[in-house]
Amino acid sequence: MSRKPPSTPAAPLAAARPPRRPLLLRRPWPQAAGAALALGSALALLAAGLAWLLTAGPLEGWLPPAGAVLLATLAAVLPLTLLLAKISRDLERGRHLALAAGALDPVTGISARGPFVALAEREFARSRRYGIGAALLLVDVDRFRRLSEGPDGADGVASDLVLREIAASTQTTLRGADALARFGHAQLAVFLAHADPLGALDVAERIRERVEQLEIAWRDQRLRATVSVGVVLMRPAHLSLQAVIDDAEAALGAARHAGGNCVRSAPVDPRRLAHGPRGPSVGDNQAAGS
Repeated sequence: MSRKPPSTPAAPLAAARPPRRPLLLRRPWPQAAGAALALGSALALLAAGLAWLLTAGPLEGWLPPAGAVLLATLAAVLPLTLLLAKISRDLERGRHLALAAGALDPVTGISARGPFVALAEREFARSRRYGIGAALLLVDVDRFRRLSEGPDGADGVASDLVLREIAASTQTTLRGADALARFGHAQLAVFLAHADPLGALDVAERIRERVEQLEIAWRDQRLRATVSVGVVLMRPAHLSLQAVIDDAEAALGAARHAGGNCVRSAPVDPRRLAHGPRGPSVGDNQAAGS
């Protein structure tokens, strides 16, 4: 695949400031996995060489074959195990630091709105400067108020669970260079780096399909949810990030107008929305979620 979010007013974009330390806006797993893979390959070669020395090389006969194989295996596995344990500790420590700094949303565990906007501002400027394709997706949970205010909502526990599962499902569709954040009360934002129109729409549709297929266990029932997705590709006509966000919200409004559980892209013909929304209300989901 080629791939070269109101009822509560949003905070001004100018108020967002880049964080003082790297934060978990984008997933560090690919980098960590790359380091582990490189070390694992080197250790495998070392183990093979050591096994040869002990079984067929100058040190032949120093250990029985079974002992030589065991020693070579330990030489490869032990350092790799220690590295993976350190990576896991570092990721967990980074997550706690980011939560304490307000960089992560406490419900979903993904980026909060402020740090995401700061990142998107930088990427928007770079996209304009170098002509790099990028896209913004707004993912809105359909009829979220019913879930959070229903008799089985338990003061929002069920709705929080659904939102968390949707965030996790969305995360699995993204690459390491992409970013995901909670953008509103029941709204996620996705920044796609190096995106073209077809690639952005493909990601949006995969997000919608994955959420539609989710079955979330809650007490003695299975919760289901759908999402509406608005897609906008950053273009020269966008003079600011707010213009990109406005177009994404218009596209999201068109998806809600169509009944929800669908994807729409900007620009949107306002004449198609002249008679007001026909689908689930979008205003409830735009209140700041973090």
